[in-house]
Amino acid sequence: MRHPRFLNIAGALGIAALLMTPVGSLAQDEEPEIAGPEDWHAYSYSAEQITGDIILAPGTIEMGNAGVLTITGVEGYTPNLFSFSGATSLNLPEGKYFCEKGVDKGFMVIDRSQPDFLVIDVFGGDVPPVAGKGVDQQAGFCGSFTYNKS
Repeated sequence: MRHPRFLNIAGALGIAALLMTPVGSLAQDEEPEIAGPEDWHAYSYSAEQITGDIILAPGTIEMGNAGVLTITGVEGYTPNLFSFSGATSLNLPEGKYFCEKGVDKGFMVIDRSQPDFLVIDVFGGDVPPVAGKGVDQQAGFCGSFTYNKS
């Protein structure tokens, strides 16, 4: 179970990234991109327990020994919204799920706005999160994972 105060803080960081995005970039025709592989260390309890350390690379997130999640930038939304697929094929610790049991695809807001700090807010289903709404008020919100460089 995630600590409620942490969820509020992590969620606020993720939504803050959406809200701080310049209005002109909300209507981009380009899809978000991730440059080269980046190693990130699990920082939050949820990241430690579910994903472990990750490698964020173009088109994928490698989750330690759990496997690889396929990600794609969502065009025209925000510079940090990605869709994901393959969550049910991850080999996570017993009783753990990337999102919820049976959820294979969804969306994630990848917030790299803070130096050496990464927050991934995860939403299951076919509907992307709505800018301006709190993370925990979004349809399909599964949780937040926090990582650092140190």
